[in-house]
Amino acid sequence: MKLENIKRKICSMSASAVMLAVVALSGCSNDECLDNKNSLPLAGFYSSTTTPASISLDSISIYGIGAPGDSVLHDSVRGLSQSYLPFRIDEGTTRYVIRYLSGLLGRYGIADTITFEYDPVPFFVSSACGVSYDYKIKGIESTHYVIDSVTCPEGEITNANKENLKIYFRVATEEE
Repeated sequence: MKLENIKRKICSMSASAVMLAVVALSGCSNDECLDNKNSLPLAGFYSSTTTPASISLDSISIYGIGAPGDSVLHDSVRGLSQSYLPFRIDEGTTRYVIRYLSGLLGRYGIADTITFEYDPVPFFVSSACGVSYDYKIKGIESTHYVIDSVTCPEGEITNANKENLKIYFRVATEEE
């Protein structure tokens, strides 16, 4: 009977040791940095009608102004309804151009410029991932050729994996 109790204790200790090892190993995983730890602004495109609806833009290019290196995010893209618009962490301003390439807009070289003003706010994620930034929006300005308005409903960009900017475009309705 004592031998049976000893076997049970060894088995229960082994199971506990295995569980402890699994928890310890998962805590050392570098996978934590694969999750969205960066605050990357996601802009959705909407019609500026009285009942805004998600829209897809046809034949556009989006590029940054004053960004080092290649700042083209989309070049001659069709059917785009969202776009990530990375912000600069070394300045409090980031500017993007949306160039319209189809029809009369393309023929006349019409483009809108959006300027985002913000405070980059660093925060410590973890020793494995380092520092990330949130962005507190101070102001958004744009030209109004096709863009009606641009908003950041929550007033800040965080690392939540969601659409945090809305760009409203003037679109032709069926009545026009």
